[in-house]
Amino acid sequence: MKHLHRITILYLTIPFTLFLFGWVKLPIAIPLFIILLFAIWQLIKQSPISSLQSPISNPRITVYCLLLTGLWVLLSGVGGYAFQNWDHHWRNAVLHDLINYNWPVFYSTPESGPVKMLVYYVGYWLPSALVGKLLGWQAANFFLFLWTWLGVFLVAVHLGTTLKTSPVKAILLLIFFSGMDALGTLFFAQEYPTLLPPVTHLEIWSGSLQYSSFTTQLFWVFNQAVPAWLCIALLADQSQITNYQHLHRTQAQVLPITNKLFTFSLCFFFAPLASIGLLPYLLIEIFKQTDFKSPFKNLRWDVLLAAAVIFLLSSFFFTSNTAAQSRGFHTLALKDFLTFFLLEGGILWLLLAPVKWRDPHWMVTGLLLAVIPFIQLGSGNDFVMRASIAPLFCLMLMTGETVFNKSTPRQLLITVYCLLLLGSFTPLYEINRSVYRTFESYVLLDGMIYSQPSSDPVTHLEQGGAPELEHPLTLTADEIKTLQFMDDKLSKNFIANVRQSLYYRYISPR
Repeated sequence: MKHLHRITILYLTIPFTLFLFGWVKLPIAIPLFIILLFAIWQLIKQSPISSLQSPISNPRITVYCLLLTGLWVLLSGVGGYAFQNWDHHWRNAVLHDLINYNWPVFYSTPESGPVKMLVYYVGYWLPSALVGKLLGWQAANFFLFLWTWLGVFLVAVHLGTTLKTSPVKAILLLIFFSGMDALGTLFFAQEYPTLLPPVTHLEIWSGSLQYSSFTTQLFWVFNQAVPAWLCIALLADQSQITNYQHLHRTQAQVLPITNKLFTFSLCFFFAPLASIGLLPYLLIEIFKQTDFKSPFKNLRWDVLLAAAVIFLLSSFFFTSNTAAQSRGFHTLALKDFLTFFLLEGGILWLLLAPVKWRDPHWMVTGLLLAVIPFIQLGSGNDFVMRASIAPLFCLMLMTGETVFNKSTPRQLLITVYCLLLLGSFTPLYEINRSVYRTFESYVLLDGMIYSQPSSDPVTHLEQGGAPELEHPLTLTADEIKTLQFMDDKLSKNFIANVRQSLYYRYISPR
């Protein structure tokens, strides 16, 4: 248990350390690094020790969990060893530029006029990009695969601890947990997706609205999904330890709320939209643990200062991209909203009411899943897909607690299993598409698995259509070799004119 938290803290803070020395002026970076290093040392030194049994005490279970998580990551396309969905065009481009350009990545720095810079959630790639600078593209992808595998394995172990079950059962729940997109496709989809062939992307049955399954998140946006899952799982694990220590009045130090603020700041660094959905759960923990008679009694100011450093630096960097700052509200017909809400988690949430209605996490989860579809932040529907990560993860945790609890009424258990079975079609279709296209590339196309280089720079990439038909002669989605020349709508999510930003004027090394 102790080493699990230590490894998780290091896993999440190493990328930010690289960001600190690559994206911040050295006179600023050095004192901030000292603050961060002292906080990390304190966090590692006071890593929680409890009487909770470690879920990986059995070596055989550990091996099974490693194999299962490794296979899942392999089929996701991370590393380029299996079929990559359309979004990987952009993720590969980010990794290319992090390897081939100096940090921070500037595309143009004229004396006057626009200063074009890569402004995106680059943190997750930084360890792999550093390997790529030393050993090349293939080594970077191999390390990215290993790094993702380690992250998913840590998520599985944290889930096993939180749910008091085997990490193998926990990761199976994560892999196959989803809304009932199959029913949405069957009754409400217009032309695409369809249930046959069983390789279509069921998530888009409701058009612009989508609550992505965890398998879909890994297969499409691993750079945000994996660190967000790990931060949420770490917070849930910390909460369980704190509750255990309070309940049994152990001598171990109760985790201060500043530790959770530190974890939240890291989530914001890796996946800011996901952190918005996580914020209400953090507020619940603050309310539960704060002694309002002495609200500052248990604060650790060193850790709080480090959390502020991570959050503020990330904010200055992200807000230098003005394209992501547009805000608004969607108007939805009541019928469309109710259909989407009920099929994408609402029915399961209501079903858990008899056993979870006293839990504030249950109430917040339903409220978030009901409100998020109406909010727009940035371009496209990214906010709906990413801000929902935390409430969906919490819904999965509550479902797991119900399923793995031996006292759960049999009728409720059977109903929950039926809903999980209907939801499993979505991840099964994602996995089946990857298996089919990977087999096609390696066997039927005799190993034609890499994109052919083009002499002309790519300036525009058409929005992906049916994923099962994407880049038919290649395994990898690697058409964009650099974002430097991109000039379409989606590229504005990655490239920004930062000349007038506070980050560029006062923080950036240039």
